[in-house]
Amino acid sequence: MATRTRSRTERRLRKVRVWLVVLAGIRTVLGILAIPLAPVLYRKHFLVLVLLRPTKEVLLAGGFLVRQGKVNLVVLLAASIPLAILGVWHFYFLGLAYAKEIQSGKAIPSFAGRLLPVKRIKKLSKVLDKRGTSIVVIGRLASFPSALLGAAAGASGMQAGTFIPADLVGGLLSIAEVIGAGYLLGEAYHDAGPWLTVVGVVLLFALMIGVGRAMVRE
Repeated sequence: MATRTRSRTERRLRKVRVWLVVLAGIRTVLGILAIPLAPVLYRKHFLVLVLLRPTKEVLLAGGFLVRQGKVNLVVLLAASIPLAILGVWHFYFLGLAYAKEIQSGKAIPSFAGRLLPVKRIKKLSKVLDKRGTSIVVIGRLASFPSALLGAAAGASGMQAGTFIPADLVGGLLSIAEVIGAGYLLGEAYHDAGPWLTVVGVVLLFALMIGVGRAMVRE
């Protein structure tokens, strides 16, 4: 029954996958545009920066600004969820829509191929098959390609009812993790000055990167 339901969903998504790619393209362009605009947005429109690019780095800065009393925590959380959570689910459905192409191992042409690099997704599919939903949750807490993992989950047969709750838990924990770390680093900045804060940031991201690399080792 689950297989038939998945097959029907996949057929429906194949009909609208062009629009899924267009939406992903718009998100990508906005995220790229946010990079040169980041200095201005950080100073005057930080929540716009969060809406456009809710990366760990930006949310870490958000926690710092919450500690400084410059950003409201509830508004920051609301601004981060649309792309930080729903963006990965979007890639899950993209992976499902292109499941046949990804499973065949053939490169996907045009812009969709840049969004969905088949070799990387197939590698992540192997990691997902080996470690299950735990990597979905833990991967969110590390420096890990969560969007591509979502595409791998969609392409490799993981049911939405399994992936989405696991990713929701991991995504919310990840948001809490980096905003909380930013808040604590802001406390350290207030009490001990900038050097301790810089060291804390470096150590935090080194840990995230280390965990992320360890997770993809076969």
